[in-house]
Amino acid sequence: MPTNNALQCAQHGDAFVTYVCKHLVDQPRQRWYCDYPSEDNRWPDAWCQQCDEAFQKEGEWNEKNENATDIKIICNSCYEERLASSLEFLEQDVLQAWNAVVTDCHEELCAKQDALETLFSLSKHKRWDYDQSTGLLTFSNNGIPAVIADVEFIGSYSTVSETWLWSWSNFHLLENVRTRIKAVREYGEHRAFPRLTIPKWPADEVHGWEVSAVATHVLSAKGVYRAPTENGFLFMAIMEVGRSS
Repeated sequence: MPTNNALQCAQHGDAFVTYVCKHLVDQPRQRWYCDYPSEDNRWPDAWCQQCDEAFQKEGEWNEKNENATDIKIICNSCYEERLASSLEFLEQDVLQAWNAVVTDCHEELCAKQDALETLFSLSKHKRWDYDQSTGLLTFSNNGIPAVIADVEFIGSYSTVSETWLWSWSNFHLLENVRTRIKAVREYGEHRAFPRLTIPKWPADEVHGWEVSAVATHVLSAKGVYRAPTENGFLFMAIMEVGRSS
């Protein structure tokens, strides 16, 4: 990060500059409007629905609507905390729709997981390994590959911070294992489901399975593999799978 983007936050200490509208600072529990995070811009400028209406009227920020929003500077940690606090902002009809989607996708995933186990006995192999460069997950026995799966990384659950992090916002991962997952965020944007659009948020392992079930449905994946990590679990969508020849 450029040093001219650094600041000292009274709450979080050394941090980075982010820009949000005043309304999100005063009341973060509402829908946030912002671009995808990128490796060069992990905390994109954000504004509320009121400001977005002014933006949409012109199709851009210009001299006609720039006074409609009051931009404030906050640190990146304050940004993440405020954005995560908007997680529960769901109107009743949207909440009902979300619960219905989770239920349907959970049932669909259970059937897919049973089919994977029946066909490939994934839980019975002695070893598993994934390679980000190839996007392959390999199950083997005594050094001999038995089953190979093409995977897309969904996200990770940290048992330390008790948070969920979507892979599309995890820039420690290679691009080729977190490209298709962006369709899940787009689905969430269209349906106004914040658990699919907020990069990082407070969670437990059950939440990880819930959003992974939705991701499996959106991506038309064969199922999910949950791999243990040093600090939690990595969830991967199995896109294609077959026995090693």
